[in-house]
Amino acid sequence: GQIYRGFPTGRLTTEADRARLDGLGLRLILDLRSGAEAAKLPDYVPDGARLVQICGLRDATGQEIDFSPNDIQRLVQSAPAGTNLSQLIYRQMLTGNKAFKELFRALEAGETPILFHCSAGKDRTGVAAMLILLALGASDETICADFVQTNVCRKAEIDALLAGHAEEIAADPSKRMRFCTQAGVDPGAAPYVLQVIREACGSAEEYLAREYGLTPARRMRLRRMYLE
Repeated sequence: GQIYRGFPTGRLTTEADRARLDGLGLRLILDLRSGAEAAKLPDYVPDGARLVQICGLRDATGQEIDFSPNDIQRLVQSAPAGTNLSQLIYRQMLTGNKAFKELFRALEAGETPILFHCSAGKDRTGVAAMLILLALGASDETICADFVQTNVCRKAEIDALLAGHAEEIAADPSKRMRFCTQAGVDPGAAPYVLQVIREACGSAEEYLAREYGLTPARRMRLRRMYLE
């Protein structure tokens, strides 16, 4: 009951939904969307909560990236030819990420309960959740299983998208995963993120120390705070 991941709270429009959110006692909502995305659907902020919006995906120059075609194209143009788009997006989030640094700052400060989200609660939010679990000492199996839980929670959206593009997929089965990841996630993305982290820094522990200042003592303190 201290750390929640989700989607924009502006999508909660009924009194019952908002009352349920109010009941969580949130102190912080961390919005990982771009400024443009957040402006289109502002968050509902319960009394007693503070809203912080920091984009969780930026290009090499530091400019915000949302998931619009123009922004994705700009990100692709900055990458080596032939780079897998999904892998590019996930790799880009792993270094110099101000939003993730704010997330860990809040967790270390005990500014909880906290809700962090992006537009769909699966990519930017999914990587953030992976890093929290990594810092808390979860196994790779646990981290990967938690990541693909998105595909269970969003099964209806995934199935509807696949049904709407059934003819296109039948003509070219390779497109199935592209549509799956529009509404859900690629199960291979989580192992990829863990691999990139370890290849870049030698270990997950070294990565957490370099990027977020999470020394062994600070990681142990987080575990005392958030694990039963």
